[in-house]
Amino acid sequence: MIGCERSRFLYFNVQMNITVLYNKPAARFTKDTAHVVAEEDTEESAVEVAEALQAKGAVTTLVPITEYDIKKVIMALPNDLVFNLIEWTGVDTPYAVKAYEYIHARNLAYTGAMIDTYLLSCDKSVMKKRLDEKGLPTARWKLFYTGDEPIQEDFHYPLIVKVSSEHSSVGLSKEAIVQDEISLRSIVKKRLAEYKQPVYAEEFLTGREFQVTLLEKAEGLIMLPVSEVRYTKTTDVPFLTYESRWDTTHSDYDNSEVLLATLTPTLHKKIEDMSMRAFTTFGYRDYARFDVRCRGDEPMFLEINSNPGLSDDEEYGMTVSYKAAGMTFSDFVWEIVQSARRRRVRT
Repeated sequence: MIGCERSRFLYFNVQMNITVLYNKPAARFTKDTAHVVAEEDTEESAVEVAEALQAKGAVTTLVPITEYDIKKVIMALPNDLVFNLIEWTGVDTPYAVKAYEYIHARNLAYTGAMIDTYLLSCDKSVMKKRLDEKGLPTARWKLFYTGDEPIQEDFHYPLIVKVSSEHSSVGLSKEAIVQDEISLRSIVKKRLAEYKQPVYAEEFLTGREFQVTLLEKAEGLIMLPVSEVRYTKTTDVPFLTYESRWDTTHSDYDNSEVLLATLTPTLHKKIEDMSMRAFTTFGYRDYARFDVRCRGDEPMFLEINSNPGLSDDEEYGMTVSYKAAGMTFSDFVWEIVQSARRRRVRT
């Protein structure tokens, strides 16, 4: 036992060499630049993470990857810890799958979600199905492949239409909110034609909106203080559209702020219980961020995000949460690293 404890002490106190692995935007964005801005923040995040880890004394190497050099890059990585910031989703998801396969072929230790959990974030319809299967609260929904599928009569309008395999609010605009079946079928068929992938409609939740960050620390899994999204501009549809997040020329741009949430003990417990359960049920590791909205006083999952974007930006819910917990950005990403290292020691 003494020898084991000594080995563990030495492991956690040697100088850390960390590879910060991230993907460049897929080549398709050189032709279709409509949403490239939502892809470019991955590199910005990687730079921030590398600098934050350096502040903790780690030696970091930034390693970009493209769909053309996945095997070459990963097979050449040093046998140290990989801080995994790969975010390929949608039609680019197969690149992420290939990257995970080579990481596992090398038996590299890495931060964040494993492939099965990562894929939940890549296809929201799969995520919704799994939430339902596990009895976790989420709005009722319907998946569409053609737009001609029967629609349940007991849907409570308004509904919101989402593209299954996109992220960063791609495909979300005010027209995505519909009040009746005719409008629903119209926008569903429009999105199917535009994005060439299934879309789904779910009941639009009109209550408070939260971003929930969970972190695995030495003492166990914790929920950081919850952040809340509040809408600052007058709008008939208060939610995060693509334009409000990314289009600086749009009137809805910057229409929200993220603040520390004030929760009743009852609401806090509901959010904590459902978030802890989702984290453990789906096998999240190290950290995660969940997007939650309420129907009245009942919180429900909008999305469950593995490998969410990391930044010291005050507009990030995670930033609000880790600062409310007394952490700097360096502290936060260092906790993620330490969680991954503990897992490596256990195995």
